[in-house]
Formats: sequence, structure tokens, C-alpha cells
Amino acid sequence: MQSSEPKSKRPIGVSTIAIVALAGGLLSLYGGASVLAGNATGPFALAIIVVVFGILGLAIGAGFYTGARWAWMAGIIIYIISIGLGIAEIFYGGNVGFVGGIIRILAGIIIPAYLTRRKPKSFFGKGVSSPGR
Repeated sequence: MQSSEPKSKRPIGVSTIAIVALAGGLLSLYGGASVLAGNATGPFALAIIVVVFGILGLAIGAGFYTGARWAWMAGIIIYIISIGLGIAEIFYGGNVGFVGGIIRILAGIIIPAYLTRRKPKSFFGKGVSSPGR
């Protein structure tokens, strides 16, 4: 069912995190697939988890860009969970995992904090509802 309310203009920060999510998804897919293919070293189980997060990153990035309502909460949840994955990457992922882990932890803190601000919430239709709703 379509909302009768016009969609608010996408904040520049939402465009930015959409691009970050898409790029992070691609990099995660590449890194995880490299380990799975034997072209890089690292724990097999961690590589599978990184690939799954890569796929989620691509989906969430597309959702952020289009303003999909589901992307707001999914983004918050996935990025908070990714803090734990970032910690695992730092300890078990070698040099590439160390850098990726730091980036993942920073994204896991910054992106959910940004998404809970007024303008992004409003863009995703999560703003204050009017009385009677």
C-alpha cells in the first residue's frame, strides 16, 4: 500500500551511508571470497560470515538509497552486530582483517548513531507520527 504522504528529500548523509554500505558489501564479498578460494588466509568460518555480511551490506545499501522503511531498522541492527565481527576480524583476520575490522567497528558505531537522528528517521518514515495514528 502506497503512502499518500510525499517522500522527503534524501539527506546527503543517507546517500553517503548508502555508498559506504554498498562499497563495504563489495569489499566484504571480495575479502571473504578470497579466503574461501584459497587466495588469502584466514579462518574459513569467519570468511563465510564476512560473505554473508557482504550480501547484507549490498541489500542495506540499496535500501538506504531508495529509502526503504525496512532498511532503517535492518541497518541499525546489522551495523551494531558488525561491531562484534569487526573485533573478530582484528584478532583473526590478519593484516587485511585488522584494517577491515577497524573500519567495521567505526561504521558499527557511526551509522546507527546517524540513522537515529531526526532527518534520517523522517526520510525512512520513522519520524514522529501525528495524533490519531
